[in-house]
Amino acid sequence: MIDPLKRDTYTTVISCNSISIPIGIWHMKIIIISDLHVGDAAVSNEFAVGSSNNAVKNQFLNELRHLAKQEDIRADYLIVAGDITNRATREEFELASTRLKEIAMIVGVEQEKVFFVPGNHDGNWVEEELSMTSKENINMTIERKYSNLRFNDFFKQCLDRAHFGCYYNEPYFAIWSDDNLNIIGVNSSVYDHYDRKPHHGVIRKQDLTELDRKLQELQIAYSEKVNLLVIHHHPIQQPDLPFDAADHSILQNAAILMEIASKHSINFIVHGHKHIPRLAQYSDDYQHPINILCAGSFSARLDDRWFQGVPNTIHQIEIDKICDVNKTPLGKVVTWSHNTGHGWTKDESINGIPHKEFFGNRMLPIELKKQLKKSIESFFETQTHVKWSELSNHYADIIYTSRKLLEKTIMDLSDEVGFTIFKTPGQDELFILLKGK
Repeated sequence: MIDPLKRDTYTTVISCNSISIPIGIWHMKIIIISDLHVGDAAVSNEFAVGSSNNAVKNQFLNELRHLAKQEDIRADYLIVAGDITNRATREEFELASTRLKEIAMIVGVEQEKVFFVPGNHDGNWVEEELSMTSKENINMTIERKYSNLRFNDFFKQCLDRAHFGCYYNEPYFAIWSDDNLNIIGVNSSVYDHYDRKPHHGVIRKQDLTELDRKLQELQIAYSEKVNLLVIHHHPIQQPDLPFDAADHSILQNAAILMEIASKHSINFIVHGHKHIPRLAQYSDDYQHPINILCAGSFSARLDDRWFQGVPNTIHQIEIDKICDVNKTPLGKVVTWSHNTGHGWTKDESINGIPHKEFFGNRMLPIELKKQLKKSIESFFETQTHVKWSELSNHYADIIYTSRKLLEKTIMDLSDEVGFTIFKTPGQDELFILLKGK
């Protein structure tokens, strides 16, 4: 286990919003998985309870071990964003806890650094229906709904370590905190009842009010820690490239949650539910950027009739440093995908996210364009081509620019400055700019 967020003993100079400042180098790695659907919806026989037609993959975890060794994956935390099981049975939670311990061991995470939120499939709908039709009070219904999850030792111990709150009692959120990271887990599935279609998830307004109050009390905004909120249902509308139908499964009261997250300087929101991985940035009137990672599915069977090649995924959030000007993290999200017959790969699926995507450069697009233009023109005074590595070495923060914005800016400058873009395979040398058109 590596020391989380270990600071080097030296400092360096980087540029945050074009202001050169001294800052310590940070190292934090967080493994993200979601939607395992342990049981009859799992794609791997290692995650299936009994026989299942969906369990078509073998050696799933051995291939993950090979990936971890090949890519030197060693993390500080493991976060599971819900739908851990498919039917919330005792047997499914027992198998899920065993597999999560194995995954944690594979990526070098101690069990005390594993965190989760329940998904809609982690509530036992059979028990919930029996309770609701018997007109039992809501507290009894919630107890029965989560009985198999509550009494599983692994998940119980995880929740017992929380500094505040519980997923099964009002206000249905929990908070963990160490020297480097605040984790806020919100149960959006408590009132996502068995008969809801679609299962969009709900956070009641009174629970959001309590969340706002608690975060204000803790004063987490712009602290030296990274603030990460985990929830199962998606709080923003994400593009669904494989689907034409409207998505009605977005979280109820999502707009209020997003305002609270922005107000209290949440750096990352991690969610599951949607099995198509996405990474987006959100900002509102508080003008605080929130990176939102939809984790996709780690081990559910994804039907090609609907998902059109969307792979199973595992992600690693890597935080390199915290900008002393903005108090926001800079780093990247690394994603590996699993396709049958190919194992875990550095996939670039159009129905997912790139193998590497970056976050943290808060320079305005117009200023980014100005800086890049100045650098490119300076290089062209003495040479005929410019490599991506030369630009990123010349201007440190550029590497943390989202690849969409970077690509658009370079395309815009190609006509303005006069150069041809040659894309190169791999992440270390994204492109070469050749002088002249």
